[in-house]
Amino acid sequence: MSSKEKVRVKIPKYDIPAVKLGYVLLDADDLLPHEEIITERLNDIVRNIREHNALDMPLIVAPIPGSGKYLIVDGHHRWAALIKLGCRKIPSVIVDYFDPRIKVFTWYPAFSGEPDLLLSRLSGVSVRTCGLSIDSVNDEDLRNKAFLMFDRSSRCVSIEGDVEVQRRVLRILDELAVRDLISLAWYGLLSDASEDLRKNEIDCVLVRRAFSKSEIMEYVRGGGVYPPKTTRHLLPFTPIKEYIKLEVLCT
Repeated sequence: MSSKEKVRVKIPKYDIPAVKLGYVLLDADDLLPHEEIITERLNDIVRNIREHNALDMPLIVAPIPGSGKYLIVDGHHRWAALIKLGCRKIPSVIVDYFDPRIKVFTWYPAFSGEPDLLLSRLSGVSVRTCGLSIDSVNDEDLRNKAFLMFDRSSRCVSIEGDVEVQRRVLRILDELAVRDLISLAWYGLLSDASEDLRKNEIDCVLVRRAFSKSEIMEYVRGGGVYPPKTTRHLLPFTPIKEYIKLEVLCT
């Protein structure tokens, strides 16, 4: 999302070992993103790379079966930044995406502000009230829905639709945040968002189903790119920073 000063992110804490990883250099065109690039984040990464004349760590990628291409699991903005800087060699750690130690979750957008600022802009989208609780919602409740929205009054609103409706909702939230009409936040854990909702630290939480690894692979293989922060991958390691000089990547 843009307007980074208006957006906060609540990241779950895990005890994950930091390791030095061996990497290979892959052609930029052989890597496929599964999420859209956020312009502000991209600009930050470009500035950081220029400052150090190096990339601080390799990407994490996984082979897309039958395609000769690789899914970018982690490092979308580093990939886009290197391309913007004219580099074609992308340092990449190749993993088995279907290794059970690699988990995929989602992010939950939330905001402080009037709920109808969002709902009133969803013309043409099916929106209806529902009787669900944020603390008991499950994947079946979320099937065929873009989001379930819960507010401080315990109201549940179902926003029907697919990935494209999710994309529309998130663009509206971004626009509202840029205009200072809402304060936007992202939660890695629904339990954290639910707690802050009860404490009146936020006014609304939007809940969606996390896509499976197979769904993500098929979507990307078909040319699809999800909205920003659709997935949250949990890896069994954290790469140690090792600065890889641009002269290696851009020649």
